[in-house]
Amino acid sequence: MSVLVSAAVCLGVILAFLLARRLTGALGSPTLASPVLVAALGVAGLLWLADLPVAHFESLAQPLVMLLGPAIVGLAAVVHRQRALIAAQPGPLLVAVVGGTSVGIASAVGLAHACGLGPLLTAGLATKTLSTPFAVAVATRTGGAVPLAAALAVLTGVVGSVLVPLLLRAARVRGSAASGIAMGQAAHLVGTDWLTRRDARAAAWSSVTMVLAGVVAVLALPLLWQWLVR
Repeated sequence: MSVLVSAAVCLGVILAFLLARRLTGALGSPTLASPVLVAALGVAGLLWLADLPVAHFESLAQPLVMLLGPAIVGLAAVVHRQRALIAAQPGPLLVAVVGGTSVGIASAVGLAHACGLGPLLTAGLATKTLSTPFAVAVATRTGGAVPLAAALAVLTGVVGSVLVPLLLRAARVRGSAASGIAMGQAAHLVGTDWLTRRDARAAAWSSVTMVLAGVVAVLALPLLWQWLVR
């Protein structure tokens, strides 16, 4: 019975996201109405109505978390598909990815230390600039709180998808490459999904940036972990 309940919960989460994506698409895909945010609010509302504890929901939805591992492998296809973009400007792309990832992690950890946050929150903030599969991978390897890492990664993506377009317009930054790299670095999967419905070339740059930033962080963060969160 528990297996059936778990399968029903997982299916419900997937359907909630698909419905949210269709709804936001019908509204013109506004930045303030990310499918991830809408689906999350919908699921949260159902949990509240059903008086279902979050911990119990998390245990039932565990199969979805287990899929994040294969998702990382699947992201390799993104890099392969966009290999022409990487070959065209490898140097600038590498500088943007490494620089952006380093600044994102350092600023998050620095702010956490400045605010006197504990190791648990600091660890979660350290991975917030990564897409969820990579954030979970790092948290798993370092013993961090996986649910917190996933939640902060999603929240960062939602906020970034709203703020990055506004900041780019304010700074008069144009061009698919610049906007795509900025979105992929700051808003990863949520921002990339938003770009796919507006600028296919920018979405390609965003997807490559998101994956490469995740790879850089997965390789570097475990080595620096004890120093970052102490």
